[in-house]
Amino acid sequence: MNNKVKLSRTLMIVTLGILLAVIAAYVPMLGILSAVIPVPYAIIGTLTDNKYSILSLIITFFVLMLGVDPVYSVSICIVSALPGIVIGSVVRANMKSDECNKFEPIYIGTIVAVVSIIIFYVVSNIVFKTNILDSFTSIMKEAISSQTELLKSSGLNLASGAKIEDLMDSISNMLPTMIIFQGMIVAFITYYLEVFILKRIKTLNVEFPKFREFYLPGNAIIISFMLYLLVLFIEVIGVKLHTDLIMMNLQLVFSFMFMIQGIAVAIHYFNKWFRGRENKKVFISGFILCIFGFMGISFVGMLDSIIDFRKVRSYKST
Repeated sequence: MNNKVKLSRTLMIVTLGILLAVIAAYVPMLGILSAVIPVPYAIIGTLTDNKYSILSLIITFFVLMLGVDPVYSVSICIVSALPGIVIGSVVRANMKSDECNKFEPIYIGTIVAVVSIIIFYVVSNIVFKTNILDSFTSIMKEAISSQTELLKSSGLNLASGAKIEDLMDSISNMLPTMIIFQGMIVAFITYYLEVFILKRIKTLNVEFPKFREFYLPGNAIIISFMLYLLVLFIEVIGVKLHTDLIMMNLQLVFSFMFMIQGIAVAIHYFNKWFRGRENKKVFISGFILCIFGFMGISFVGMLDSIIDFRKVRSYKST
């Protein structure tokens, strides 16, 4: 593909990304479109190269800075466009290898999305003198207060005994987990939508990732165990780092990740048994999952990361 074709294709796709960002900014009812803003940039990262990816970032920054405001422009470029470009670049790199992990864009995309949120928080504090954490807290307080007043006016006592400050403390304590969850969701949506679009327009023959084959990278059990030991060691030596909060967030994150893998395992066997018309096994499995709930699914995912029930780890993960 020559440079003129790459440039024209980049300009068309980046125009779509900017249009989605502008609509999300000016039409509150369509704010959900912000979840798909990274997708056009992921496509750019896959179809072009790093030079045109950087060009798309520059164009997006200046157009949104003039059309909306500088803070929103930086937010879109760092939190949305950058993770999308990285995911697309990983897809492009993986297409050159037969022995690649097709879920690698999700792993790397999650890390980049989390780091991007942290970078934007630092930039907004230093450059724009805006504390997005305080803004988020004030918005949450207003939302909780309005809901509490609504419950009281309706004659319901669902909010009795609950304090807004306690709820805000719980939300603040879970903020690291919420950021990681957001990174995972962004990576999943971006990767799957990008591959779906590329296959639909038949631009590239990208293998569509089957969720039932999803597994965590590396040895998640060993990593989680080492992190727990590290937190315990920090607590033993007396370093004041709120180890109880760190432990809580680690438990939530790893439980959520193992739950995703557990759901993938369940889908794998449901699909297998439905094809084999083994309805009795399907019923028994569904009954067991209903009994154990999310904790049971997380436990299944944890076991699968050790034993590999589905035999899907035919190559090393990153």
